Formats: sequence, C-alpha cells, structure tokens
Amino acid sequence: MIAKPFDLSEAVHYHTGAFPPPALDYEALLGPLEDAAASLARYDAKMSGMVNAELFVAPLRRQDAVSSSRMEGTISTIEELYRLEAEEDAGSSDPYREARNDDVETYLYSRALRSAQQALEDGAPISEHLIRAAHQQLLSFGRGARKNPGAYKVEQNYIGQNQRGKISYVPIAPEHLQPAMAELVQFINAGTMRPLLRTALAHVEFEALHPFEDGNGRIGRMLITLMLWKLGIIGQPNFFVSGYFETHKDEYIARMRAVSAEGDWSGWCVFFLEAMHAQASLNIETSDRIFALHGDMRERFREVLNSQFHDQALDFVFASPVFRNDRFVDRSGIPASSARALSRRLVEAGLLRTIEPAAGRRAALYAFDPLLDLLKV
Repeated sequence: MIAKPFDLSEAVHYHTGAFPPPALDYEALLGPLEDAAASLARYDAKMSGMVNAELFVAPLRRQDAVSSSRMEGTISTIEELYRLEAEEDAGSSDPYREARNDDVETYLYSRALRSAQQALEDGAPISEHLIRAAHQQLLSFGRGARKNPGAYKVEQNYIGQNQRGKISYVPIAPEHLQPAMAELVQFINAGTMRPLLRTALAHVEFEALHPFEDGNGRIGRMLITLMLWKLGIIGQPNFFVSGYFETHKDEYIARMRAVSAEGDWSGWCVFFLEAMHAQASLNIETSDRIFALHGDMRERFREVLNSQFHDQALDFVFASPVFRNDRFVDRSGIPASSARALSRRLVEAGLLRTIEPAAGRRAALYAFDPLLDLLKV
C-alpha cells in the first residue's frame, strides 16, 4: 500500500459494474468444484469426529495467522504469537511492551479472527458491522492504530511497488465504496450461487474494493473462513487457507488482477477451488501429525510424570504451548503443589524449555517445543 500514485501507466482499475459476474465457465469449474467440495467434506468430517477437536484446530488457526500476516510483509513466528497470548493470559498490564510490531500484528490478526468467529457463533450475520469490528481489532495497536481502525477509506488507495513508484491496481474510489460494500454483503448472505463459488467471488471482490486504508488482505482472507462456516460448507469455523495463498502468492495476485483486467472470474474461481482442495488435504495431514504427536507425548508424559494428572498436564501444554507457570498451576485442574512438581519434572526431562526463569513474583515462562516445531511455517 502506498500513499499516492506515481505511475499509473500499467495500473489495472476496479471493474465497475461487473460484480457479480453474469456468467461463469461451469465446464471449467465442475472438476475443481467437486474436488474442493470432497476435500472440505473429508476435513470437516475428520474435525467433527475428534474428541476435544479444539486441541488440534487451534494450532492450525495460529499457523494461518502467521501465514496471512506474512503475506503482507509482517514476519512473525508461531512461538512469538503464542508468547503474546501467554503474556495476555497471565494478566500482564502491557503484554506488547517488549514485543516486535510484526509479532503484535500477527497476534491481533489471531484475536480478531477469534472474536469474529465468536460473534457468528452468537448468531450475528456476516455484515459490514462485523467486518468493520474485525478490522478495528486487527489495527487496534501498533502501526495499524494510526490507519483508521474500523473505518472505511476516505482517500483513494493504491496497490503497487513503492520502491519503483509503479501502481499495479487502483481499487474502487471512496465515494463509490458504500453501495459496493452493501452489494457485497447482500451477495454473501443472499446469493443463489453455490456456496464455494460465492465464497471465491466474495473474496476477490473484497480485495478489489480494498475498503480500508490498511489490513485489507488479512480481513479478506479471514472472510473466507467465516463464509465457509456460515454458508454450511464446514460444520465449525475452523478451515484456514492462507498457507496456500502464501506459497502461491504470485499466482494469487495475478489471478485477482486478471478479474479486473480481463474479466476472468472463472480463472480466479478455478485457482480458488484448487487452493481449497490442496489446503484441505494439507490441513488433514497437519492435524494427523498433531494427533500422532499427542498420542506419542501421552506415553512420554505418563513415563516422566508418573502421576494420575499426566493427561491434564499434556492437554494444557497442547492448548498453550507457551505459558507462564502460574497459569499452569491455576488452570490445569491439577492441585497446586502437584502442578508445580509436574512442570519441574517436565523441564528436567527436556519436554519443556525455559524461555524465562522465575524472577521475584514473575513466574517462569515455558515452551513446549515438540508442538511448536511441528507448526513452524
């Protein structure tokens, strides 16, 4: 994102009046649509059949936060994201004080997604209010706080390469944004097109509108997860696709650009459906690895701890692989004296790494590396 245009000679302009497209090439879409639907159904069945599925879904959500933020040049790690969550959970008065801006932004993405999911679970529709509330959380702290969190743009924005002074895309003008956003939300909630295609078109339209001064890419990818659930494609809001888009970033951008440049809505939809298919398979593979690790660690924790509370300790570190020890003592459901002894044994056995030793009234900060290593992206 840059402040003003320098060279518009190669820029593609927003496709005024072309959304939603009057027709798609269903012959080209049929195979990818069937593959994506089948893969998503397998993923959803697997997650729905798991006992305590949140243990295995939550890490995927964090992976998505890291990947989606990295697409915008925000470089963070899964460990730093969990560390910020641990500091907030521990009641830190300023959990961001020592954190890098990149880590804060990734954390805020994860928190905004959780809040939007909770709003939908509470019965809220996908609306402009929900989108703006998510944006307000996303930019509530750090660099984004100066870029009008929760408010639509009031000046023309551009997508391009600041270093070269080239503008590649000109989104819709601010004075035309409000009716276009209303039309998009209407399409999301009341369109007659098949849900997967509706999700594909809604995502590319949101990115083309670029309604906010900053954070559009992250909100747009968040919208995919919310739509897949709200439209009944998956049973819970737990499918994340940013990893595929990051890996295929050049094609992702080119396919979106071709919608406005060439009216190639079908080409974008094929790419989007292939992303759904590939990411569903990868998410199943990752959840299988997490599940297998949980099984292996269950035996290891039983051996190391020699305690009736080994399962509770294991589930706690899987849910919070970076944590302050006082949170473990307070929230693991294990008697306090036993909890302190068990965390000490896990450190001695090398299953927990000490990030920060205890100091005064500040409890030690631990990391559960077996899970963190598996999740690195």
